[in-house]
Amino acid sequence: MKVIDSSALIKYVAKEEGWEKVEEHLKEGCLTVDLAVKETANALAKKALSNEVTVETAKEIVGRLPKIVRIIPQKEHLLRALEIAVEHKIAVYDALFIALSVNTNTPLLTSDDKQAEISKKHNVVATLM
Repeated sequence: MKVIDSSALIKYVAKEEGWEKVEEHLKEGCLTVDLAVKETANALAKKALSNEVTVETAKEIVGRLPKIVRIIPQKEHLLRALEIAVEHKIAVYDALFIALSVNTNTPLLTSDDKQAEISKKHNVVATLM
Protein backbone atom coordinates (compact mmCIF):
# COMPACT_ATOMS: atom_id res chain seq x y z
CA MET A 1 0.00 0.00 0.00
CA LYS A 2 1.20 3.52 -0.83
CA VAL A 3 -0.12 7.04 -0.43
CA ILE A 4 -0.79 8.75 -3.75
CA ASP A 5 -0.99 12.52 -3.94
CA SER A 6 -3.11 14.58 -6.31
CA SER A 7 -0.29 15.23 -8.77
CA ALA A 8 0.27 11.53 -9.40
CA LEU A 9 -3.45 10.71 -9.36
CA ILE A 10 -4.16 13.44 -11.93
CA LYS A 11 -1.30 12.18 -14.08
CA TYR A 12 -3.03 8.79 -14.12
CA VAL A 13 -6.62 9.83 -14.77
CA ALA A 14 -5.62 12.44 -17.38
CA LYS A 15 -3.29 9.95 -19.09
CA GLU A 16 -0.39 12.39 -18.89
CA GLU A 17 3.15 11.31 -19.68
CA GLY A 18 4.20 8.51 -17.32
CA TRP A 19 0.65 7.52 -16.34
CA GLU A 20 1.42 3.86 -16.95
CA LYS A 21 3.93 3.82 -14.08
CA VAL A 22 1.32 5.31 -11.77
CA GLU A 23 -1.12 2.61 -12.86
CA GLU A 24 1.30 -0.11 -11.74
CA HIS A 25 1.28 1.32 -8.20
CA LEU A 26 -2.50 1.75 -8.21
CA LYS A 27 -2.89 -1.94 -9.03
CA GLU A 28 -0.86 -2.74 -5.90
CA GLY A 29 -3.15 -0.53 -3.81
CA CYS A 30 -3.07 3.15 -2.89
CA LEU A 31 -4.72 5.44 -0.41
CA THR A 32 -5.15 9.20 -0.41
CA VAL A 33 -6.89 11.97 1.49
CA ASP A 34 -10.30 13.18 0.36
CA LEU A 35 -8.72 16.45 -0.77
CA ALA A 36 -7.29 14.53 -3.75
CA VAL A 37 -10.81 13.92 -5.08
CA LYS A 38 -11.47 17.67 -5.11
CA GLU A 39 -8.10 18.49 -6.68
CA THR A 40 -8.58 15.81 -9.34
CA ALA A 41 -12.08 17.10 -10.10
CA ASN A 42 -10.66 20.62 -10.41
CA ALA A 43 -7.96 19.48 -12.83
CA LEU A 44 -10.56 17.64 -14.89
CA ALA A 45 -12.82 20.73 -14.90
CA LYS A 46 -9.93 22.72 -16.38
CA LYS A 47 -9.44 20.03 -19.00
CA ALA A 48 -13.16 20.15 -19.82
CA LEU A 49 -12.97 23.93 -20.21
CA SER A 50 -10.12 23.52 -22.69
CA ASN A 51 -12.05 20.75 -24.51
CA GLU A 52 -9.48 18.07 -23.62
CA VAL A 53 -12.25 15.95 -22.05
CA THR A 54 -16.02 16.19 -21.95
CA VAL A 55 -17.84 17.07 -18.77
CA GLU A 56 -19.45 13.62 -18.85
CA THR A 57 -16.05 11.92 -19.04
CA ALA A 58 -14.76 14.07 -16.20
CA LYS A 59 -17.79 13.14 -14.08
CA GLU A 60 -17.30 9.43 -14.83
CA ILE A 61 -13.64 9.60 -13.80
CA VAL A 62 -14.42 11.43 -10.54
CA GLY A 63 -17.19 8.91 -9.82
CA ARG A 64 -14.74 6.02 -10.24
CA LEU A 65 -12.05 7.43 -7.94
CA PRO A 66 -13.29 5.53 -4.85
CA LYS A 67 -12.81 2.31 -6.83
CA ILE A 68 -9.29 3.31 -7.86
CA VAL A 69 -7.95 4.46 -4.48
CA ARG A 70 -8.91 4.15 -0.83
CA ILE A 71 -10.00 7.60 0.32
CA ILE A 72 -9.16 8.64 3.89
CA PRO A 73 -10.72 11.65 5.66
CA GLN A 74 -8.18 14.47 5.75
CA LYS A 75 -9.33 15.77 9.14
CA GLU A 76 -7.48 12.92 10.84
CA HIS A 77 -4.19 14.21 9.42
CA LEU A 78 -4.75 17.95 9.42
CA LEU A 79 -2.83 18.83 12.60
CA ARG A 80 0.28 16.95 11.48
CA ALA A 81 -0.08 18.56 8.04
CA LEU A 82 -0.19 21.98 9.65
CA GLU A 83 3.07 21.28 11.47
CA ILE A 84 4.74 20.06 8.27
CA ALA A 85 3.43 23.04 6.28
CA VAL A 86 4.80 25.57 8.74
CA GLU A 87 8.11 23.74 9.18
CA HIS A 88 8.77 23.60 5.43
CA LYS A 89 6.83 26.68 4.27
CA ILE A 90 4.53 24.70 1.97
CA ALA A 91 0.77 24.61 1.50
CA VAL A 92 -1.23 22.56 3.98
CA TYR A 93 -2.79 20.92 0.91
CA ASP A 94 0.56 19.41 -0.06
CA ALA A 95 1.50 18.65 3.52
CA LEU A 96 -1.65 16.53 3.97
CA PHE A 97 -0.24 13.79 1.75
CA ILE A 98 3.06 13.81 3.62
CA ALA A 99 1.17 13.69 6.93
CA LEU A 100 -0.88 10.71 5.73
CA SER A 101 2.35 8.94 4.78
CA VAL A 102 3.95 9.76 8.13
CA ASN A 103 0.90 8.77 10.16
CA THR A 104 0.42 5.47 8.31
CA ASN A 105 4.13 4.71 7.83
CA THR A 106 3.41 4.35 4.11
CA PRO A 107 5.52 5.39 1.08
CA LEU A 108 4.37 8.35 -1.02
CA LEU A 109 3.83 8.55 -4.79
CA THR A 110 4.08 12.09 -6.15
CA SER A 111 4.91 14.05 -9.28
CA ASP A 112 6.01 17.01 -7.17
CA ASP A 113 9.79 17.28 -6.68
CA LYS A 114 9.54 19.53 -3.63
CA GLN A 115 6.99 17.29 -1.95
CA ALA A 116 9.20 14.26 -2.53
CA GLU A 117 12.19 16.05 -1.01
CA ILE A 118 10.27 17.18 2.07
CA SER A 119 8.82 13.70 2.52
CA LYS A 120 12.31 12.26 2.84
CA LYS A 121 13.01 14.68 5.70
CA HIS A 122 10.16 12.96 7.55
CA ASN A 123 11.50 9.46 6.88
CA VAL A 124 8.93 8.82 4.18
CA VAL A 125 10.04 6.86 1.14
CA ALA A 126 8.93 8.97 -1.80
CA THR A 127 8.67 7.75 -5.38
CA LEU A 128 8.72 10.50 -7.95
CA MET A 129 6.38 9.73 -10.83
